[in-house]
Amino acid sequence: MRHEILVQAGCMISFSVLLAASLYLLSVYNRLFTGVKNAWLRQNLSVLVIGMLGMAAFIALEFPSLLMRTDHAGVWGIVVKRIFQSAIIILFVYNITRRVSYIPAVRTMSFARHHAVIFVTIMLAALVIYTLVNYFDNGRNLSELHGALTLAYFNSAVTGLIYTAVRYVELERKRKLSEKEHEVTKLTALKTKAELDALHSKVNPHFLYNALNSIADLSITDGKKARRMTIALADLFRYSINYTQNNYSTVNDEVAMTEVYLQIEKIRFEDQLNYTVRVEEEAGHYLVPRFLLQPLVENAVKHGLKATGKMTEILLEVKGSDTVLEINIADNGPLFPDELNPGYGVKSVFDKLDLLFPEQYEIHFRNHPRKQVSILIHKLMKNEPGV
Repeated sequence: MRHEILVQAGCMISFSVLLAASLYLLSVYNRLFTGVKNAWLRQNLSVLVIGMLGMAAFIALEFPSLLMRTDHAGVWGIVVKRIFQSAIIILFVYNITRRVSYIPAVRTMSFARHHAVIFVTIMLAALVIYTLVNYFDNGRNLSELHGALTLAYFNSAVTGLIYTAVRYVELERKRKLSEKEHEVTKLTALKTKAELDALHSKVNPHFLYNALNSIADLSITDGKKARRMTIALADLFRYSINYTQNNYSTVNDEVAMTEVYLQIEKIRFEDQLNYTVRVEEEAGHYLVPRFLLQPLVENAVKHGLKATGKMTEILLEVKGSDTVLEINIADNGPLFPDELNPGYGVKSVFDKLDLLFPEQYEIHFRNHPRKQVSILIHKLMKNEPGV
């Protein structure tokens, strides 16, 4: 009696451990046998191991009744045969179900319909293979078919329910993960916009301060020039207002705005400032950060004309290819120091490129063969409405 109790207890413990191991491996199904390159083979191995553990759990539960019907040697023979039959059943049902799940019409169904088809497929495949196994196991006789079909129905129903439950949990997990990723993306975009708005808001007052000082001076000495400068300032702010909702502008628009700035400075300093603008036609339609060029041109004016009082020549050129947009701003002012300490205007250019073209740009400050700032943008974006 005591021996029977120990056997029963051992079988219950084995059943619990094997079933728990099967359910655990089912939860990490996608991470099993990752070293196997062939997807079909990897999936079959994973399903076979999980299924065999599940079958072994139920064999362990049945073990005491098998001991009562036969001797030890006979029991292990039955166990080996059951394991072999289970492997055939698992692989047959899985591959039939897998083939059905890849049918295009089935793949595009809603979750409920798709899994209803899979559930029915599992049951039908199980009924077929259990019938065949029973037929050959009984010497090509279907005398015990009722019991085999009952077992097939029970096992396939449980398998189908577990499969549906696991897929539903996985779908919910992906949905929640997608929602979190969407929120993170949205917050990142808002943060980027806030940072860019902060940069733009600091640049615009800087324009206004310099331009108004120039207009104030010229209004006393030359009313016509003051009027021309006021019109240019209006054009400058019209550009700013028209692009308030955008982080990008086209090269053509950015160059046009920068030319307005240069016109303001040209009105003020007359023959002390000359500038040349060259933009390749194809390059003019690419997108760049808003207010990218003006701070660099202003820097050239400030460190050239304003610092030395000599004639300053500024060249702004933009060239494009299939892989890179190249912007050069050259001047004949004092050379760049060996250790460049960029002011706010130049730093704002770095910040905008970091936000809108991360790891997709280069900035070079060169003194030879000519003094110039070069910006290379490797992510080419054509103009699209609402960018």
